[in-house]
Amino acid sequence: MAYLFVHRLSLSRYGWHWMRTPSTHLRNDIPSIYSPANITVEPAIVKFNGTLDFPSIYRGPPSPEIDAALSRIGRDVTPTWMTREEMLKAGTTDLRSKVRYPDKIGGGYMVSLESAHQMHCVNLLRKASWLEYYEPTDMSFQDTPEIVRLHLDHCIEMIRQNIMCNADVTMITWYWVQGHTVPYPNFNTRHRCWNFEKIIDWSVEHAVHIDPSEVTRFEDTVDLPTPQRVTS
Repeated sequence: MAYLFVHRLSLSRYGWHWMRTPSTHLRNDIPSIYSPANITVEPAIVKFNGTLDFPSIYRGPPSPEIDAALSRIGRDVTPTWMTREEMLKAGTTDLRSKVRYPDKIGGGYMVSLESAHQMHCVNLLRKASWLEYYEPTDMSFQDTPEIVRLHLDHCIEMIRQNIMCNADVTMITWYWVQGHTVPYPNFNTRHRCWNFEKIIDWSVEHAVHIDPSEVTRFEDTVDLPTPQRVTS
C-alpha cells in the first residue's frame, strides 16, 4: 500500500508537470544508469507464449487470483531507499526536494522500482477494460473523470516511452496456415530477458515499511512548485 500512496501522490500533484522533451542525441557508449538493484540483473532466454488463448495467471475475467498475482509484481512492491552517495551516483544533483526517511528507521532517500510503476500501469489499463467490475470499488476510479482520464493517459504514455526506450528487435516470423489465405505471425518467440523473480526478491529484501503518516518533510526541504493543474 505504501507504493500506491506514493504513486497517487506523485500522479495527482507532480506526474505530468516535469516531463521534458526526450533527447534526440543517442550514443552506443552510454553507460548504464546506476541503481542498487543492478546487482540483481540476471539475463535469461525466455520463449514468449503469444497464442490468443494462453491461460496466464495475469489475464482473463476479473478474479481475486488475478488481482493478487498482478499486485504482487506491481502495487505491492514497496519503496526502498538509497544513500546520498548512491543518489549522486545515479545522476541526481539536487537533493533538497527529495523525500527522506526519518533517522529512526535508518534514513536515506525514498525510491521505488520503475518496473513496479510500469506493472501498475499495465494493471490499470486491464482494469479499465473491465470497468463495470472495478469502477464501483477500485480507488483508481474514484477520482473525478478528468483525473481518471489523466491517469490512464499517463500510463499509456509511460508504457509507450518504455517500449520505445527498450525496443525489442526480436524478429517475428510469418507462416502460411492451412485454411487461411493470408500469412499468420508467430508470436511464440525467444527473447533475452531479465530474471524478474530475482528483481522481486531484491525488492522484498530491501523494502522500507513505513506508514504514510510517518513520511516526514524536513525543515530544510525545498518544495517543488505546485503544478498549475492542481487545484486542491
